[in-house]
Amino acid sequence: MGTGLLALPNDIKVLGTFGMLFLIANLPINWFAGNMLSLAADRVEQRGGKQLQQQKMTTITSGLLQEDNSTSINTRTKNNNYLAISITGDDVVEDDEDADAEKIDKRNENIDTATFDFVGMTMAIFDNPQTTKLVMILYYVNIFLVLGNYIVVMSHAVVALLADEKNNKGILSCTPVAGLLASTLMFAVSQLRTMAKLGRRASTLSLLALAVVVGQCLYFSSGSTTTPSDDITTKNVGDIDDDGGEDDDENAVVGFRLVLRQLSALGSIGFATGSQKLFLNIRHEFADRKDAPKSLAVSLSAFGSVYIFIILMAGDNPPSFLFDAIPIGTIHRRVAGFFLWAHVVVSYAINSQAICSSCDRVFFSQWEPVRRWSDGRRWMALTAIIAFSAFFIANAVPFFKDLVAFIGAFTSVPLTLLMPAVFYRRTCEKLPVWFPALTWKSITTTARKSISGSYALLIYASIFTVLATLGSVYSILDDWEHHTGGFFSCH
Repeated sequence: MGTGLLALPNDIKVLGTFGMLFLIANLPINWFAGNMLSLAADRVEQRGGKQLQQQKMTTITSGLLQEDNSTSINTRTKNNNYLAISITGDDVVEDDEDADAEKIDKRNENIDTATFDFVGMTMAIFDNPQTTKLVMILYYVNIFLVLGNYIVVMSHAVVALLADEKNNKGILSCTPVAGLLASTLMFAVSQLRTMAKLGRRASTLSLLALAVVVGQCLYFSSGSTTTPSDDITTKNVGDIDDDGGEDDDENAVVGFRLVLRQLSALGSIGFATGSQKLFLNIRHEFADRKDAPKSLAVSLSAFGSVYIFIILMAGDNPPSFLFDAIPIGTIHRRVAGFFLWAHVVVSYAINSQAICSSCDRVFFSQWEPVRRWSDGRRWMALTAIIAFSAFFIANAVPFFKDLVAFIGAFTSVPLTLLMPAVFYRRTCEKLPVWFPALTWKSITTTARKSISGSYALLIYASIFTVLATLGSVYSILDDWEHHTGGFFSCH
């Protein structure tokens, strides 16, 4: 649960009753996808474990054969009165066993790493470099965009906390400068290098800070007496025809724009409910990994209930960024800005840890210029690169609601809904992802097995991704058209 909920009330306003029903329906759908992801990871680990046992048995058998051979050689040596050698056959076997045991440990480490994140899972399941690169790009782009979104939010928090918003004076009222200041604290916290360190006290304090922010937002939003703006998103399709000043063509254009805005709002819901992005990382730290789906169910139920409560309490006209319901220049906004900063710092660090650990494991540690660096120095360099990239994204798309929608549609939905279905079909059902081979047996088998949840999830996620991405891209372009400044502009 994070900053995505600050966009939800306005998204539900845009979508109406359908939006609330869509949000509720996506909670069990996301658990269903998470359970598929867990089952697929279990199957990969079981398959790797069987291979490990076979390799271990082969190693033991070869060791016994070597021992028998060395014994017979020693016997022949004694019979022929050869000089004793410095290393006996038994010593040779023990050395070989130690070497093989070391290899086995490394294999087990690789099997364990295969289910650590989406990149490792893809590599283990498909064994295709091109497919792995595609998923790697999708995974990294998602977290890059999320980190950029956090810097957008943090910029607002710093401006609210330190700047003179009412008079729009001072260097800190410039959003990029505020974001740069906020990023320094994020960079410091991201030096914590394990999910365990970030997932206990820090996460608890982060959620408490978010609760303080949301409480203040709801207080001012529910009591707001402002009238709805004249923006296209505040209109219902049925209301457009009642405006006598608009002809049929203009009604059609406005109606089409409204539909695109509504599709963009669906992307925001996908962002808010998609909780499986780091599911594999968190599952990796469970004592019993089969408990991970239960934990996911509890989490989805908890934050789903919170989402619904916030939407109902936000009033009839919540702003697109719920934080803006708090009046500018008040002590309430400064306090909320501080707690929002505290929350996002931890969220940023968790996502930064996920992408940096994956990058370091996959390619960064093998890069020649940094190969001889210490782990701490290499980690600091990597987190600095990530922070700079996220800062650039935040200023390229400085619209909170649009960025959330694009992240949800283009990356979160494919990762949290589409990829679990793909992994499950390949590992557990042993089916082609989309189409079977052109043989009668293959077609009938696939048709029989495809009447299942995995194929339905595959179709649903694909349609969701395409439609919501179209809507979010339109929203970004439309807002840039009405934006007064360019990249890195202060306002």
